[in-house]
Amino acid sequence: MKPETFFLTDRYPELGKGPVPLEPYVSPEYYQREKAQIFKKTWLQVGRVEEISQPGDYFVKELAACDTEIIVVRNKAGQIRAMHNVCAHRMNQLVYDKCGHTRKFFCKFHGWAYDLDGKLTGVPDEDCFFDMKREDYGLAQVSCDVWQGFIFVNMDPQPAQSLAEFMRPVYGEVEGYPFDKLTCGFQWTSVVNCNWKLALDAFQEAYHVAYVHGRSIADAIDRSEGGSMRPLDVVCGDLHRRLSLAGNQKSVYGNPKAATSGGAAAEQALAESAQTRPIAAAALRAAIGSAKHEFPLDALPKGVNWTNSENWLFDINVVFPDFYVSLRPNYCQAYNFRPLSHNKTLFEGRVYYPEMTTAGGRFFLEYMKVALRDVLLEDMSTLERTQRAAETGAKSHMILQDSEILVRHGAHVVDRLVAAAL
Repeated sequence: MKPETFFLTDRYPELGKGPVPLEPYVSPEYYQREKAQIFKKTWLQVGRVEEISQPGDYFVKELAACDTEIIVVRNKAGQIRAMHNVCAHRMNQLVYDKCGHTRKFFCKFHGWAYDLDGKLTGVPDEDCFFDMKREDYGLAQVSCDVWQGFIFVNMDPQPAQSLAEFMRPVYGEVEGYPFDKLTCGFQWTSVVNCNWKLALDAFQEAYHVAYVHGRSIADAIDRSEGGSMRPLDVVCGDLHRRLSLAGNQKSVYGNPKAATSGGAAAEQALAESAQTRPIAAAALRAAIGSAKHEFPLDALPKGVNWTNSENWLFDINVVFPDFYVSLRPNYCQAYNFRPLSHNKTLFEGRVYYPEMTTAGGRFFLEYMKVALRDVLLEDMSTLERTQRAAETGAKSHMILQDSEILVRHGAHVVDRLVAAAL
C-alpha cells in the first residue's frame, strides 16, 4: 500500500489547494489597487545603515509604487530620517544626486534651505511672503525605522504597526544574525519586463532548481526521489513567509561555510569539486582563512536553520511585500522586487559577505559573483517569457504543487489585502 503523502500546505488550509488566478499578474487595474492598499501602507526596505554611516550622509530612493521619491539621511544626532524629495515652495525635487554628503539641503530653484531633519531653515527674501511660518513648511516626513541594520520606510505617517510589530511574528528569532559583520561584496540592478509578483515567485520556490539551474548549481542541491528540491520546512505568517532548504555538503556552493570554517567542511567540498568544478575548488582553496569573521553554526540565532538540518543550505525569507533575504551560514543575499508598473519590475540585488583580508579571499568573491550572476540570469531567463505568455489570455489560472507553497501564500496575502478595500 502506498504511504499517505504529507503536504506542507495541509498546515495552512486557508490557502487552499486549487488553481491560482492570473489576473493579478496582468491587470493594470489590479496593480493600482496594490499601490493603494499595499505599497502605500506597508513597511518597505530601502537600504542599510552602512550606506549612511556618518551624519550628513544620504541617499535618494525612487518608489514608483508609492508615486514618490524619498531622501533617507542620517541627522546630526546620528538618527536616520526619511522625507519626500519635494521642496515645500514650488515642488521642485530638492536633491538631484542619488547619494552624497551634506550639512543642509538647498533647493536649486529658489534656494530654500532645510536641515537634516527636514526643517525649513532659510528662505531668500523671506519678508516678501505673506505671514509665512517656517515651522509649517518643512519637508513632508516619511515614517522610518531600522530592523537589524535594514532601513524601512512607510508612507503612512501613522503606521498601523511599528516596524518591530511588523517583523517579529515571523522573524523575531532571526534577530541576532551577524548582518553587522558582513559587507556588500557585489550587487546588481536590472529592469525586468514582468509583474513584480511573477519575478518574486521565481525566487520563493525551489521546485525549478534542478531544471533551470541544471548547468550551474544543480549539483549543490538535495534532490527528492522525484528529482526536485523539496523544502525542509516552511512558515507562512499573516504577511511574511519562510522556507528552509538542504544542500549537497560535498559541493562548494552547497557548503558555503567551507570558506570561513575551513577544516573538514573545506576538505569535503574540495574533494568533491576538484575534478568536476576545478575553478570553484581553486577559489575555495584560495579563500580559506581569509575571512575577517567566522560564523560557527551554533552561534547563529535559532530562527536560522530552524530545523537543525546537518545538510542545511540556506533559508529563504520573504518580507512582505517585496523584500527577499536568503540567509546562509556565512553570507546573505538581499533582493528587492520593486514594481515600476503592472508589468515592469526593478530588481535590486546585493550579496553580503564577511570582509576578505587577502587577495585569495577577493578571488573567491569574484568567483562567487560570477557563479551567482549565472544563477540570476538563469532565474530571469523565464520571467519575461512567462509574462508575455500570461498576457495572451490563453490560461486564466496557474496550478501549483506543494513545494510552491510560498507562491500560493504570496498570492493569497496580496489578494486578501486588495479585496479588503473593495
